[in-house]
Amino acid sequence: MSGEEEEHAEDTSCEAVKDVVKKISSTTVECLRPKINIPEHIILVVDVSHEEGNTPFRLADGSKYCALYMVKRALTLFLQNKHTIDQRHKFALVAMHDIPVWIHDFTNDPQQIISDLEMVDEGPPISHCDLSLMFELIAHQISLPKSSNPAIIPPYIYRTILIYGRSHCLPQFLQGKELFSHLTQSPHFVLDVLYTHEQPSDDNKCEGIFDLLCGLDESGWSYVLEVSRNATKLHNYFGTLLAHPFQRPIQKDVHYALLPKQ
Repeated sequence: MSGEEEEHAEDTSCEAVKDVVKKISSTTVECLRPKINIPEHIILVVDVSHEEGNTPFRLADGSKYCALYMVKRALTLFLQNKHTIDQRHKFALVAMHDIPVWIHDFTNDPQQIISDLEMVDEGPPISHCDLSLMFELIAHQISLPKSSNPAIIPPYIYRTILIYGRSHCLPQFLQGKELFSHLTQSPHFVLDVLYTHEQPSDDNKCEGIFDLLCGLDESGWSYVLEVSRNATKLHNYFGTLLAHPFQRPIQKDVHYALLPKQ
């Protein structure tokens, strides 16, 4: 495929995604899932690809840290807090580079995941991101409840949190979306996305990437969040993801406000 053909394909894909997102945002989503706090099996997918020219996070004291370091720090707090909320929750860790690697299987000991997370290093830049491989890996590692009735309460649900950090590489399904659809169409599987990126500009593809990531939410139940180099917002969004998928509102209805003092 030539450069012009590839660019045209990307533009067409982005337009199709925007239509899906627009349709979901204007649609009333009916909740048929039980609003209960059943245990979660959470798959944390951490993008470790390093891109040339990545800018660091700058903290209030002037210190600077790379994006992966900040993600590790915020993710550590997420794991500790989620475990405190309910010790039945389990976590698995996947590192995503040219291919996704299942690093640690499900455990309810967050320290095991934190220890393995600390060992994960950045990988060199790559020109592609095949989401087909990620969902293929997940589909082979988990066993979804056979019932498609969302009202039936399973012993636990699966949630994948994809932490994507590239600003120049559009995620694609290079080998089809069959397993993605198999997983996301289940009422017992939830996909959330946190996109950490550079400041959008003409020199990167941040806006197109975010549109494509939003398009992964075909049901309206996912949370797709984005943050540039803002450490406070990054930690706040991991706090948002602490909420149980069955008990939180859909993202378009989320509104936080401080109430006036009575």
